[in-house]
Amino acid sequence: MANNGMTIQPQVRRSTTAIGDELRDQVIDLLEAEGHRVAREVRVGTKKVDVLFEIEDEFRPQKIAIECKNLDKNLSQAELNLIWSDYSLLIEENEITSIFVITRLDFSPEAKQYANKRRGLEGFSLKEFEESLLGYRRYCRDVGDLFSEGGLENYYVQPSVENGGKLHDRIVEWVRSEDTAPVAILGGYGMGKTSYCKFLTRTLADQYLDDPSARVPIYVRLSDIATQTDIDGLIAKTLADRHNTKNYSFAKFKKLNRSGKFVVIFDGFDEMKHALSWTDFKYNFSQIHSLLDGKAKIMVAGRPNAFLSDSEHAWILRGARLVGEQLMKVPDAPEYLELSLSQFSDDEVTSFLDRYLRQKLPTGISDPQEIERWISERVGDFEKIRANGDIYRPVHLKIYADIAADPNAKLESFSTYGLYSIATSRISEREGEKLVRKQIDSEKRQHIIERIAWWLWDTFDGRRLYFIAEAVPEYIIGRDLLDDQVFERDAIYREIFTGSFLERKFGENYYFSHRSFLEFFVAGRLEKAESHQITVQSVFKNINPEILVFLKQSPGYQNFLAYVYKGMQRFSGHIPLLFLEEIYTYRSETGAADAQTGIQLLLKYFGFLRSEDFDTAAYVRAVRTDLASTNQEHRETALYFALYVMRLRYDRDALLALLQVLAASVSWPARAGTVAGMSMTKYTFSRSNIGEYVFVRFARITAERSRDGKPVVTFDIARAYDEVKDKRPPKIDIEGNLQGLPDLVQPRIEFADIFGGLGLKEQKAAMDVLSVGVA
Repeated sequence: MANNGMTIQPQVRRSTTAIGDELRDQVIDLLEAEGHRVAREVRVGTKKVDVLFEIEDEFRPQKIAIECKNLDKNLSQAELNLIWSDYSLLIEENEITSIFVITRLDFSPEAKQYANKRRGLEGFSLKEFEESLLGYRRYCRDVGDLFSEGGLENYYVQPSVENGGKLHDRIVEWVRSEDTAPVAILGGYGMGKTSYCKFLTRTLADQYLDDPSARVPIYVRLSDIATQTDIDGLIAKTLADRHNTKNYSFAKFKKLNRSGKFVVIFDGFDEMKHALSWTDFKYNFSQIHSLLDGKAKIMVAGRPNAFLSDSEHAWILRGARLVGEQLMKVPDAPEYLELSLSQFSDDEVTSFLDRYLRQKLPTGISDPQEIERWISERVGDFEKIRANGDIYRPVHLKIYADIAADPNAKLESFSTYGLYSIATSRISEREGEKLVRKQIDSEKRQHIIERIAWWLWDTFDGRRLYFIAEAVPEYIIGRDLLDDQVFERDAIYREIFTGSFLERKFGENYYFSHRSFLEFFVAGRLEKAESHQITVQSVFKNINPEILVFLKQSPGYQNFLAYVYKGMQRFSGHIPLLFLEEIYTYRSETGAADAQTGIQLLLKYFGFLRSEDFDTAAYVRAVRTDLASTNQEHRETALYFALYVMRLRYDRDALLALLQVLAASVSWPARAGTVAGMSMTKYTFSRSNIGEYVFVRFARITAERSRDGKPVVTFDIARAYDEVKDKRPPKIDIEGNLQGLPDLVQPRIEFADIFGGLGLKEQKAAMDVLSVGVA
């Protein structure tokens, strides 16, 4: 039966003989690992001995018989007496030196006393026997403490895997099964890989301390590797140097590993990848794979972006070479079971924060009700921040919780920018603290990531969130790093791209670990637009609502606005509507003067769109003043934005005022009416006066009259706006906000209301022109 690529072995009822053989085989494995010569089920004299091993002592060689009792209770004195009766004659006749009785559990007190009184009889529980040979019990106590560091055990929440289910359930199933395929735990930065490795180590260590037949977890930090490394040296550094394991030898380790004594956990293969060439990286993994022998269980954990391409990924984790689009199996290469971590669910986020905050209680809070209220408030505050940032990674939750645990932190005013600023700084510092990364300090690393983010966003207009490593220009990495003789070129790229904020997903494509990080770094670049000489055009092209949220909360935002506003005075093009409010507010608050007519008029008419209540009187004053200007550009730009406002915020009285001004600006023809009873041809008007043209072009006398029989005029606002935009576009415009608007119902205004201020002759000409139309 298969479950997502993992074979589940059916439970088989075992005989008492099989159960006994299991203990015997375990004891033999231990003795052989120690280098002893061992024989099983051999006849010595008249007795068939379970296990016989020899100690080749130069002065007094020893031949020791072993009787294994795999009982589910302590061995009694009576049972031990029967064993002694079987073997005592062999000792008297010097066939064996002594008899070891090894039981899975222990001996009764009477049995222990009985053994102590008989020369040549030694009784051991399996724990005692194994500890005397290996010394892994102290190691397990030491390594289990890793899960206690920083209080991790108090707030840890088990992660889930993609496609559902808890990661630990899958790993427990794998450890218990006969499946010897290695496992790879994959996840981006801050997803909890190392925390899980420590959790698994503690779990397995506790199981071993309770039952020595369980596997021993060997937790190996791959971040210790900065060069090509042999596996014997790496294991020795872990067991002998770091934990001072008794009687360590790599030969013994290999034999025990082959027999299924360990689960070897290699944490952080992406850390190993830093500053290593592909050749060195492959070699180190080949050393890891050399442990895949017999019943060995190997697990690796790391970020998938450690691989610069699908080809590298396939070679290491799938045992295959990518040839074109075909995967060709590499001889004797293992294929990993890949388990990818998923983001925390809402419930897991709440659980994490609840647990973490409980160990961060401010001094003075002890009342249970007060504790619950404080935690509830902090979790609630996080919900407001999370809505802007989608912060589900354990590392970000911890950053927030560390801040939230400060009783002086005013979380109600805490910005998303502030959280991301602290998060990115801490992440970069953490990266810089790692041994293999010290040559790129945290500040330089963050600057490079910011440049990559800006290059990616600017190059592809924010539409592409991925890139290929080789496509990143060298100036972004920096000549000072690329020319450094310490690193090979691909090693530098690995060092940067395997860093905190980037992940590799499909093919050779790299993604920022979260889109919000990409937008945060773009905002950081824009915040310093002046020092980076980013043009106003580029600012407008690259800003979006999420980036603007970060910018507005940044300490340099006012300086950024001042730089953009100054640049707008020489700007021609489109300005995002979302940014107009910021510029409008900035000018209103600072009293800055406009050097460009287009900016002045854009902001004036934008003001009519900002409030819920339309200021008709102010609009009428603006139209009458601006359309009377002696400057043609001023008149045309004002007409454009006046129509723009009507297109978005139609107001009958405001439109009437606009049409009155336009009607008064028309040079109506001297002759009007009919000639010899025939209808006149359509009038022709010059487009040099765009106001005159759009009025006579899009105003019409309707066939229907008003209720009291008076002529009625309609005006096509949408087509008039489009015509001005096409024929007389302003130097500065608002970007794309009118797309998809429905057509307006054309307003019906009585002729006399528009033309009441004109003479009768002009009114008659207007009636004829608007009835016939223009060419």
